[in-house]
Amino acid sequence: MRMRINQMRNRPIIALAGNPNVGKTTLFNALTGSRQTVGNWPGVTVEHKSGICSFNNKVYEVIDLPGIYSLAGESPDELVARNYILSEKPDIIINIVDASNLERNLYLTVQLMELGAPLIMCLSMVDIAEHNGIVIDTQHLSSHLGFAVIPLVLNKRIDVSRILEKVEEYVLQPPVPDTIHYDEVVEKHLENIWQIVLKAGLEDPEKSVSGRFKKDAALNAYAILIKSRWQALKLIEGDAEINSHLTEEERSLVEKERMAIAKHRGQEPAVVIADDRYAYIRGLIKDVVKRKRKSRWTFSDMVDKVVLNSYIGLPIFFIVMYLVFLVAVKLSQPCIEIINVYLGWLFVEQFGKLLTLMSVPQWLIYFFSEILGGGLVTIGSFIPPIFFIYISLSILEDSGYMARAAFIADKFMRKIGLPGKAFIPLIVGFGCTVPAIMATRTLEKPRDRVFASILTPFISCGAKLPVYTYLVMLFFPQRADIVIFALYFLGIIMGILTGLLLKATIFKSAPGDFVMELPAYHIPTINGIFMHTWHRLKSFLLRAGKTILLVIVIINILQVIQIPVGNKNEKTPLLELGGKLITPVLQPMGIKNDNWPASVALISGLFAKEAIVGTLQGLYQNSEDEGAINHLTDNIKKGFGSNASVFAYLVFILLYSPCAAALTMLFKEHGFKWMLFDFGYLTVLAWMVATLVYQILAFNALSIFWFAVIGVIFIIIYINLRSIGSRYAIRAK
Repeated sequence: MRMRINQMRNRPIIALAGNPNVGKTTLFNALTGSRQTVGNWPGVTVEHKSGICSFNNKVYEVIDLPGIYSLAGESPDELVARNYILSEKPDIIINIVDASNLERNLYLTVQLMELGAPLIMCLSMVDIAEHNGIVIDTQHLSSHLGFAVIPLVLNKRIDVSRILEKVEEYVLQPPVPDTIHYDEVVEKHLENIWQIVLKAGLEDPEKSVSGRFKKDAALNAYAILIKSRWQALKLIEGDAEINSHLTEEERSLVEKERMAIAKHRGQEPAVVIADDRYAYIRGLIKDVVKRKRKSRWTFSDMVDKVVLNSYIGLPIFFIVMYLVFLVAVKLSQPCIEIINVYLGWLFVEQFGKLLTLMSVPQWLIYFFSEILGGGLVTIGSFIPPIFFIYISLSILEDSGYMARAAFIADKFMRKIGLPGKAFIPLIVGFGCTVPAIMATRTLEKPRDRVFASILTPFISCGAKLPVYTYLVMLFFPQRADIVIFALYFLGIIMGILTGLLLKATIFKSAPGDFVMELPAYHIPTINGIFMHTWHRLKSFLLRAGKTILLVIVIINILQVIQIPVGNKNEKTPLLELGGKLITPVLQPMGIKNDNWPASVALISGLFAKEAIVGTLQGLYQNSEDEGAINHLTDNIKKGFGSNASVFAYLVFILLYSPCAAALTMLFKEHGFKWMLFDFGYLTVLAWMVATLVYQILAFNALSIFWFAVIGVIFIIIYINLRSIGSRYAIRAK
């Protein structure tokens, strides 16, 4: 069956499965190199990573499954991993196991074995295990399990040939994993449920295709591919997906068997199964693991004594993040100047001269050299800050520190109504809000997913950094790192305050529990760091490039279109007219009427935040002021007028609605109402805070009035949130 299925797809499939933070991504990068793609799993928004590797003139497809602790199917990640294994039936599953935490990691291994999956085990972090006095007899472990066990050291170059040699062998002749046996009474009731499964037709392909599962593709996959014993085990555990497709009579019979198991052991049936699995694991470990004298303090222990301290842990995190921004700003500044000079010379000046020599019409020369060429220069200037931010975050992630950051934040996160696990999506938000919202799928409670998704836009994404860098370099060149960090910090503070507000009004119920294993610290591999950075940077540039160029073209077209205004024969560009209609709303935050390009830039920022810079440059370059093209910087400075105005503008960019892609993701995840709520709340909040900042910095007699207006708006918001909270609570029940 397996061979026939995979012949149809032309190349064997290798799936990588394992707990979070065990080195799965490192192995994936070692196998696939740069031949990777990233998307979403069909029908869900959990990230899908796939790649290609070659060995002995054979090509394999490698799938990186989400990091999970079990196949229970309680979270979207678990369901994705389980359903993929069942429906796609990969030729080989490489199970990555942390050798320093063998008991916890082997629980997933046991479940994969019960599924009858063709397995290879890769023991990661064997160096850390040995340092901790743990010596694993891999040959003995392999003989017990029934498949190959290959040790790996992640901070050294991985010899993938050993792995692929075993893959090549197992594709032709899949291994037969060991069978886990339960106690005699449990096995008896398991046999009875198995018979119910057989009669139900879950295991029979012919019955399932022609019967009740014909219209259900997901269950059809179950019916055809999974083994009946595993199905019976899942029913004992109370698996809702399988149980829902049984008849009432079948459910009643299964429940009787489950209650008999509970009476026999005095525990919930799911706990019985878990206890017996762990008993098997502990027996296995006793047989294959030797423990030497462990050093009193490991390196991870000593570092954690400091970074996990309840008093200084969080300040250390903020210091680390400040250093990230300091490095990004200081290193990117000279790089941006070099890129602007050389790309401007190449794409604008030289390309314009080439088109002139070719006798191309002047309007085409302007379009290709000034508009498109200028757009490419703008995109190029984004590369340095984004690169240094991504490479810094990759180092922190690969070293094991980011997992500590989530642990540190747990106590604090609970005060604002979220589990510590929600800190991970927020950290992802430093890169992009879209995958940050996707990452909330790892949270078990729907309440936590919605709550965390609303808060993710408060973390400045990578698309905002070029905007901050550009404007801050113009107005605050001597204090650029401090101003940029202040913006990021303000976003976090506003996220905290919003969390407290939503906790008191809408999300009053308790957050879910937080369970996370802390990986040992290790030196990140250079290859792994640059692979992470490259894929993130490539994804950002492809998206940003298309958006910015499109926005620049649209802006120039709208700027050319003119319409008559008033009784005079004068005509005003359509874009300018639209900007001037919006600008009065922004005046309390320091945006003057003649700075209407700033208003238009905010609209383009709804499509992509990085497009704000391109819009400002495009509009001020197209300004009718003399010398606009040659004095772009002076024009922008003149437009904003003061540092207070530009800082308030940056605060608005920091807080207002996320981009269209993020709003779309919110819509897909939580529906139109929550998307509309996030858009409206964030935009109003941005106006309030930006106005407050400007009025404080440029204080005058009118400022008192605006303070009062902000106070009234806040009261209205609070009353409406209380009303929403009462309705949401009723629905949640």
